[in-house]
Amino acid sequence: MNKVTDEYGLVLEGKYITVFIPATSRALVFRVKSRVNRGYEIINYGPLPLTAGSTLPTFEGGSVSVPADGVIPARAYTTGISFPMRGTFDETDMWYVPEDYRDRLFHVKQKITPGFLRVEVQIPVGVGQGRFQKGRVMVGVDKDFGFARGTLEVVHFPKIRYGYRYGNDANVNLRTFIQFVYAEYEVEIPKNASLIFDTLIGKNPSYWITMRINVLDPSIERGLTETYGILGFPFYRVDERDVAIKEYESLLSQCKI
Repeated sequence: MNKVTDEYGLVLEGKYITVFIPATSRALVFRVKSRVNRGYEIINYGPLPLTAGSTLPTFEGGSVSVPADGVIPARAYTTGISFPMRGTFDETDMWYVPEDYRDRLFHVKQKITPGFLRVEVQIPVGVGQGRFQKGRVMVGVDKDFGFARGTLEVVHFPKIRYGYRYGNDANVNLRTFIQFVYAEYEVEIPKNASLIFDTLIGKNPSYWITMRINVLDPSIERGLTETYGILGFPFYRVDERDVAIKEYESLLSQCKI
């Protein structure tokens, strides 16, 4: 068996990670050249960045004050949250980097305590991506479904700001804690069109992750093209290899990494 990931579920050096974007029906394929944080994959971040006295909306339609730093009130949910960290490129958002970080990719697995808290990601921040029946129904932490509980896995692309929303549907205030299991990959897009094709048809082993991007906000399109030069590689049937290779070669000539 061709092992692609380690005990953390992070991609091994020399292996591939494929990121599918539903809104474009395309995928970006990366080869992991190295893991910069090898051996240091865990960040015990601490409580959610909620400030005592700030106001959150409730499931019932009203609002409530945060009783203490890092505590999410009963029956309340947050707006889009980013995670501050001193010394980072943007100290208000530890995962944000500009397009000239295109050779780096953050693969982040977030673990939330308590584990039953609702969680979803906004891409970009402020734009909910939860959809049902081709967008007929909006879903998310403030709805009846369309969210995860306790864990969330994403890839952070450069030049795009993400926001996280959390919901406490219990009847008690809850003290929170966030742990990140992450990899900072040094990556490249393979310049072999045949390899790209084999990866997208499942012949070449790769770790797959589907990003929750169902609506292509202009900032997403701009972020991907300014970072990588392309939005990704379209899918073709196995019998369309020649057509696919021709298009992939054209796209690879536009790639910035």
